Amino acid sequence: MLRTKLFKAFAGTVFLFAVLSGLLGARTIHRRVLDEAQKRVRMDLNGAWSQVRHKMDMVELSLSFAAAKPAVVHAAQGGKWDDPEIQRRIEQIRIAARLDFLDILSPDGEVVLRSTPPYAKGDSRLSDAAVRAALKGEASVYIGVLTRDELEREADGLAERAFLELEDTPRARKSMRSSETRGMTVVSAAPIMEGGRLLGVVYGGRLLNRNFELVDEICVMAYGGEEYKGAAMGTATVFLDDCRVATTVRQKNGNRAIGSRVSKEVADRVLDNGEPWVGEAFVVKDWYITAYDPIRNGDGAVIGMLYVGILKQPFLDHGRSFILRYLGLSMLFLLLALVIAYVVASRIAQPIHRLVEASNRMSGGMRPGPVPSQSACRETSDLIEAFNQMSTTLAEREERLLALNRNYMETLGFVSHELKSPVATIMNYAYLLNQKRLGPLTEAQEKAIRSIESGSKRLVEMVRHYLNLSRIENKEVHPVPTRFDVLSEVLQPLSDDLGADMAARQMRLTVHVPQGTFLSADANMSREVFENLLGNAVKYGRAGGEVSVSVEPEGGMMRFRIRNEGEGIPADKLDAIFQKFTRLEGSSAVRGQKGTGLGLFITKNIIEAHGGAIRAASKQGEWAEFEFTLPACPEEKK
Repeated sequence: MLRTKLFKAFAGTVFLFAVLSGLLGARTIHRRVLDEAQKRVRMDLNGAWSQVRHKMDMVELSLSFAAAKPAVVHAAQGGKWDDPEIQRRIEQIRIAARLDFLDILSPDGEVVLRSTPPYAKGDSRLSDAAVRAALKGEASVYIGVLTRDELEREADGLAERAFLELEDTPRARKSMRSSETRGMTVVSAAPIMEGGRLLGVVYGGRLLNRNFELVDEICVMAYGGEEYKGAAMGTATVFLDDCRVATTVRQKNGNRAIGSRVSKEVADRVLDNGEPWVGEAFVVKDWYITAYDPIRNGDGAVIGMLYVGILKQPFLDHGRSFILRYLGLSMLFLLLALVIAYVVASRIAQPIHRLVEASNRMSGGMRPGPVPSQSACRETSDLIEAFNQMSTTLAEREERLLALNRNYMETLGFVSHELKSPVATIMNYAYLLNQKRLGPLTEAQEKAIRSIESGSKRLVEMVRHYLNLSRIENKEVHPVPTRFDVLSEVLQPLSDDLGADMAARQMRLTVHVPQGTFLSADANMSREVFENLLGNAVKYGRAGGEVSVSVEPEGGMMRFRIRNEGEGIPADKLDAIFQKFTRLEGSSAVRGQKGTGLGLFITKNIIEAHGGAIRAASKQGEWAEFEFTLPACPEEKK
């Protein structure tokens, strides 16, 4: 029903837009939720840096206070660093400042006092950027890396605290290392000054390896201990190179994931290129919305990373909840739209249905009455009114055309029929004159008689074609099948009739149709088919060329092929040549003899009336071929 089709069209459009809107909305919500999470993580990373810098500032401030203490300045003036009391006071300062080591350096950067066992001294710290700055009279602090040997000299147990076994971590870089022996350290140095004179340097630091206090404080400050399904919502990590040396990230067994390593894509960007990373990343065992910043030492080289991250799953679940609510509202509006579409389709369908029924009656040859336009909208009502007017106009015009066509076809049939007798008389007398049975002729008279014969043949062809056209237009083509031999009853007589024309053009006819090829078809109509096609082959073939006829059985039909050598048929004309009044153009010797343009049209109608088909093929400049089928005689099917 039209109403159903309209409703399906409306519903399909609404559903399509609903699906597209749903997908776009879901994608937008998903992206917006993740974007907001990334903004939050970026802010959390800034907060983490504030916490790290606060710790660094506290270390620097502690060393500056230590360098300014009178006891330290007095000891530096006399160089009395071997005094146990001075060593005790330096150790108290270290403990109060919560430092892992605290040293006194001479003005040339050599260690003269360490406050913790093994109390090693005599090594130079000039390679340290903070020491170099302090020797210039400036206090400074930075994050650096101490080797295992340096850690062992600074304090007992420091190297053991720094040591980490590296764990196989999904998505991490391939590495041949199995452990990390270095220590990431907050290092600071402050000058010991007296009256503008440098007396020495106070040097100390705090190891970040296993320093969980810092990362725990970052998480409390940023996330307040928030959890999601039993897991910490946010995490923080300090990396030495790509290894976690202090982290709140947990393994599956609940232990801190120290010794695990960052994913390759993050390491490539942050460690190798020195660029921050903000986005999704795989962290040990889960996906997080993360932010990583490079950590640089006092010389500006990247030595590690500071990380904060939020579990991605809560945001996915939150976004999914929003999406479900959004889709629920979309479905509600979709149902409302479908109801409206059904009402609109019903209103449009009824008058349109009446209009369609009237159109179908008109296409079936009936004259429909006026189509009522009640309950139609204004546009449909205007359409129905226009249709009614068009229907009336077309009916009147069709009646006039049918009357004219009837008169035309009757006149055409009458004239063609009446011309047969006088034309036959003219051809008989032309033949007698040409054979000199009515007396001798002069050369000029013989030429005139040949022209009369040629013109008469063309006139006979025209009469035959117009009579056939009249029968086709009046739907009077009704084959009467008989059994006949194609070779003896059709092709040989036609070969004799065309012999003179072919001889004049030095053409040869090759027939590959065996004796006993029987058809069950209308004999006269079949002769018409072969006469039209062979006549065209001679007319449009190349002088001196070959015309061939062949046949092969095909089911209950016989498939014939008639080919001639010549200029062929243009590819764009292969279908048009079977239409009425279509003439082939060319440059053969007889091309001046224009036909009626009806031969192939009549041929096609005769073949199709027998249940067969015809098609044309050609290679322009070389050949043209017509292939057609006619019913085989049942007795001959083997």
